[in-house]
Amino acid sequence: AVVSTQSTGADNMLPIIRCGLESIVPAEPLQLMGPGDLELRTCGQQHIDIGFIKLHTIYTVGISQTDKHIEFLWNVVESLTQEDLRKLIKFACNQERIPFSCPCQENGPEASHVPPYPMKIAPSEGRDDRLIRTETCMFMIKLPQYSSEAVMRERILQAINCRDDPLSG
Repeated sequence: AVVSTQSTGADNMLPIIRCGLESIVPAEPLQLMGPGDLELRTCGQQHIDIGFIKLHTIYTVGISQTDKHIEFLWNVVESLTQEDLRKLIKFACNQERIPFSCPCQENGPEASHVPPYPMKIAPSEGRDDRLIRTETCMFMIKLPQYSSEAVMRERILQAINCRDDPLSG
């Protein structure tokens, strides 16, 4: 009896969910998509592709890709588990999954990016005593010039595992 009630409840919700989707996306393309494709296009990839993120990162004035603390950043990021990468994305842009493609892939680097891209790395005052900050609506990480990769790792893990943040869900 419980199973049939749950099934009926879900069956009643499907037309409502479909109506909501069709208010955003035309019905014809939706009919062509399977569940996996629909999930991928609406939610983004579950697997975080670090190479893709690096290609879609810009460095604001005063920071270069070859700066030592930026090298520390990418070394730490490349060593993170997929779970920790999802936490990092959540910390940086308040999304757990991000798009898997961007118009600039097909149309060149001058093409518009799909939000939240590009990720931005901006300078932050202070050194080892300062925490990493973000502006989630801009996918911007404000990164102090940490003195070592060990300090960078400690600060990143501290940031992504902080449960006191109201955005950490």
